[in-house]
Formats: sequence, structure tokens, C-alpha cells
Amino acid sequence: MALREDQILRYSRQILLKDVGGRGQEALLAGGARVDATGAAGMTAAAYLAGGGTPVSAVGALTLGPWAPGFLVAARDIGQPVTTTLAREVPALNPDAAGTGRGEGLIAELPTAWSGEAPWVALCGDGFRAGVVYRGPQGCLWCFGETVRHLDSPPDGALGVAVGALGALVFQRLRLGVGPSLGGCWLRAPGVLEDMALRRCARCAAKAAPDAP
Repeated sequence: MALREDQILRYSRQILLKDVGGRGQEALLAGGARVDATGAAGMTAAAYLAGGGTPVSAVGALTLGPWAPGFLVAARDIGQPVTTTLAREVPALNPDAAGTGRGEGLIAELPTAWSGEAPWVALCGDGFRAGVVYRGPQGCLWCFGETVRHLDSPPDGALGVAVGALGALVFQRLRLGVGPSLGGCWLRAPGVLEDMALRRCARCAAKAAPDAP
């Protein structure tokens, strides 16, 4: 798809980035993100993805939790279906992001069930830190699953908002094919990033083991 003049103006700052450009912006507009979330992290990720041109839609029949208000969600939306709120607010934020895209991925607050095409981005926590675990199309499904099943839900408040923004950026990079196809990171307040050690599935652990003498 060719960018329209109004889209070139709207996404001009992203298009100027070396890793995005015009072709990359076209890919973001053509792709999509299913959002499985009810809190600050997931709703912040939805807002950032929609603002960048990624079509955003909700998964299932979840209702918004008390910490959801922020970029897309108002206090009056607490307890309302996520699908209803996103269907109303996403087009208001960016008409390009309304509806669904082709080749949808999933960005979700843990716990959730993972299905469909990658990219997959998990928004998570361990009680002290917020985290992001991600998988692109070439990333090992089983290593991703082994890692996320040991993690908890993402935090609320400012740290939840920050990890939601980080998760949206990671999702965009996976959509553009930038960086590794499997990984994770921790986010500590105030904005300190740390690498996350992923758990390996039995097959990948065997491949990584040194040859026996």
C-alpha cells in the first residue's frame, strides 16, 4: 500500500527513523495487534500502537479494571467491555488504526492464552519489576511459553504505563523485523532497563549445551 499525503504528514517522525522509513510505515499500517488486557500496561500499549498506525482490536469479553484509565480510557469506562472502549477511542485517536489489520499479532498482560500469528509481546512483572517478553515469527514458541508461565501480571500505576509503552515499541520492532526474534527485558523504576534471562525449552537447551567429551 502506498502512503497518502496525510499519512506521510501524520507519521513523518517515524518515517524519518532509519529502522522505519516509508516501507516500514506501510508495514505498520498493514499489520495489526490484538490486545488482551484490562489495565494500565495494556491500554497504554494500545494507545501507542494506535498512534503509530497499527490497527488495534480487543480480544475476548474482558472488562476494564480500576487501573486502566489513561491515554485511551476514562474513569467512566471502568467495568465496561474493552471491545466497546477500544472501538470508540481508537478511531478518535487515529482513524488509520480502527478495525483489524492483516497478519495480526498479540500483545497481552499476563496471564493469557497465546494463539495466532507472531509477533507476541507479554507485559508482565515479578512483584518488584515490570517486564516484556517477546517472540517474532522465527522465535521459539516453547522457550517463550516456558518463560512467561513463570511470570506474573504487570504492575499498575506509573511503572505499568511505562512497560506498556515499552511493549508497544517492542511490538513495532518485531513487526519491522528489527532485532532478535526472541527475548525479554526488565524495567525498574525510575526507567532502568535490564536484560531478562529467558528459560529455554528442552530442545533449545540441548542445542546450546557444549558437546560431551
